[in-house]
Amino acid sequence: MNELDLQLHLHARVFRTFDEWYADVDDGLDPQPDNPLWWGSYDSQRAAIDAACARIAAMHLAHQTPDSLRLVV
Repeated sequence: MNELDLQLHLHARVFRTFDEWYADVDDGLDPQPDNPLWWGSYDSQRAAIDAACARIAAMHLAHQTPDSLRLVV
């Protein structure tokens, strides 16, 4: 919980299709794979994991101040 009494329930998913790795971040309360908050494609599993972690960290930081209540996309 942050200073605004808001809770973020995010999760990351990393998966491979053919020769690309995908990562997405979604709201844990509405984890629909067809409508993620953010997604990206990468050359390696490590790059996909790093990108997903960085995006979650950015979303967390965006919710730390009263004037940034929207998600960073």
